[in-house]
Amino acid sequence: MRIPDLSRKFHCNQCERETRHLPMARGRNDNKITKDTFEMYDVMRCTECYNIKLCIEQFDIPGPMMGDPELLSRTYYPPLSFRTKPNWYSQLNENYRLILDEVYSALDNSLYCLASTGTRTAIDQLIVEKVGDTGRFEDKIKALCDKGIIDVDEKDLLIAVIDAGSASAHRGFKPDDDDMNDMMKITEHIFYQVYIKPIEKKALSDKAIKLKNKTPKRK
Repeated sequence: MRIPDLSRKFHCNQCERETRHLPMARGRNDNKITKDTFEMYDVMRCTECYNIKLCIEQFDIPGPMMGDPELLSRTYYPPLSFRTKPNWYSQLNENYRLILDEVYSALDNSLYCLASTGTRTAIDQLIVEKVGDTGRFEDKIKALCDKGIIDVDEKDLLIAVIDAGSASAHRGFKPDDDDMNDMMKITEHIFYQVYIKPIEKKALSDKAIKLKNKTPKRK
């Protein structure tokens, strides 16, 4: 009987970090991709959240007296998360999460054109909620700025993301990893500034009023 190696750690999408995993099943593929390699298949369960995943590892076959096989690659199914969601993500309403969940899922599967156009869709929905459907993206963003919901710098950030999303939809633009990370940083920043920050400010204001009411008045 094979004793599970609990010292090995693998990335867990649910825990969002490397954790120890319990092997549940293992297999070896000797139908070699090349004559000097083989693959190992492990079905594993995270020891902390019990999430299950498949890990495929490709090894180099060493020559005689050359030691242990060398790990060449490791692939996970479901894929590793491209980007961790912000800690405030659950505070977004369901409509936003439905769109952004698809964006994050597209990123995890390297579907960058879909993710790029998805960020534009999510931002457009946020803008329409705040200032209405006033026409072109440029007009909507100007309305956001005129109302003081975003500043001039954030206006430029928004235009950059929306233009990139439009280019993916209409001009064949496929962002790379760095491009998508930049687009998501901006998208998350805008959602935080426009949607989350006012909620946090209101919560702090309520706490301040509560504290003020409890504080004894000066005689």
